[in-house]
Amino acid sequence: MKNEVLIVAFLSVLCFSCTPRSEGGVADFNDVVEITEYDSLYSDRDCLFGPVTDMEISDGIIALSHRNDEYNFSFIDAGDGRLLKRWGRMGEGPNEFLDFGGGFIFSDSSLVFMEQMKKNLVYVPLSGVLSEDSIAIRKEAYPYNVDFRPVVFTLSGGYKIFGGAFSKGRLGIIDRRDSIRECLFDYPFPTEPLDGLFKGNVFQCKLKSKGGKFVVQTFYSDVFEIYQCTEDSVSRIYVSAFSNPPQVVKRNNRYGLDYDASIMGLGAMAVSDELICFLYSPLSVNEFDMQGGASSEVLCFDWTGNKVRKYILPFPVNTFCVDKNYLYGVRENEDESVLYRFPL
Repeated sequence: MKNEVLIVAFLSVLCFSCTPRSEGGVADFNDVVEITEYDSLYSDRDCLFGPVTDMEISDGIIALSHRNDEYNFSFIDAGDGRLLKRWGRMGEGPNEFLDFGGGFIFSDSSLVFMEQMKKNLVYVPLSGVLSEDSIAIRKEAYPYNVDFRPVVFTLSGGYKIFGGAFSKGRLGIIDRRDSIRECLFDYPFPTEPLDGLFKGNVFQCKLKSKGGKFVVQTFYSDVFEIYQCTEDSVSRIYVSAFSNPPQVVKRNNRYGLDYDASIMGLGAMAVSDELICFLYSPLSVNEFDMQGGASSEVLCFDWTGNKVRKYILPFPVNTFCVDKNYLYGVRENEDESVLYRFPL
């Protein structure tokens, strides 16, 4: 009997440690602030650069990536809204690239992105881009094989962290010796009937990091995870209290996401030294897209997963970034993209 009690106690502790904390819905916040003040920083009305797909801020410089344009990146002064530079052409000439992968980051004053067709991480010093001096571009190859198929990335604590499709584990992890590190963590929600590489093909994610921590956001859900990197390990320290994991449907003998049954949930993501922030919508993915793919609701957490504050913007934005004092959001209109600045 004593042994049975110990076993039950052990299983209870194990289940508790692996289960998201019961803290209400991911969008339920005690502290809600409606923002009414804002500035219009920049409009591309006279120099259209197409829909913005991602944005980051570093040392007062906002970088925007966009599609349907001659250049992949635009750099804007966060103080006065000046367009400082447009950079990044597709091609095979000097300082040209076959593609710009899935997102970008700032790391040690460099712009970093994936050139997926060549399986390289590309490091571009921001000072060289803005000064038009010769740019000392550095490229690092990353592994890609039948069991390891990276799609998105971030850098954290000396590790290269990849999201994508992997035969084992939630993530692809490259350590300081450029060796593939076994990922001990699986998806925090049920993935049946999918297994192996198929899980990563269907349940896609986005990654962002600060210092020795990074966050993994699962698309079309209210699921996010926080990981911590040490010299010897990568550990998962938080899983959001989700209630809407992505929903799967089978069509023509293939599995994919059900965009009517899955919520948009956590949309565009931004991080600062203090905060992890998400645009949020409870609408289904298809409803969200039909309403313009924008939201005015921003959820902010700290780097241990605690809820900090929900902001309600005066109008919806499509994507955004944050620093210590401001939220910078882009609103896509029919004839222009406008960058706004909101005080926090």
